[in-house]
Amino acid sequence: MNHFEVALLAGFLTVCLPTFMLFHIMLFRVNQHLPPERRIPHHSYLGAWSRLREEYQGFYPRSFLYQATVTGAVMCMVFAVAVFGFRWWEFFAGK
Repeated sequence: MNHFEVALLAGFLTVCLPTFMLFHIMLFRVNQHLPPERRIPHHSYLGAWSRLREEYQGFYPRSFLYQATVTGAVMCMVFAVAVFGFRWWEFFAGK
């Protein structure tokens, strides 16, 4: 790994781990208010994001936590695409 890849990996981990924590905190807070049969599982599928957003904003309308979590997830995707693009560029450049 060269220093560009290390920097991208460090950036990814710096964003990914707090985003993962924020997601589970948000899910835990919502599940505290829901009856057992309506709780959202922690191994959520893609469609659960909209339900989690609705439930969370219903219980905590002024909280910035949902937006911070989504922003972190988007930043993780940006880092992942950057690593992919950088590796692709190195491959075709013959490095």
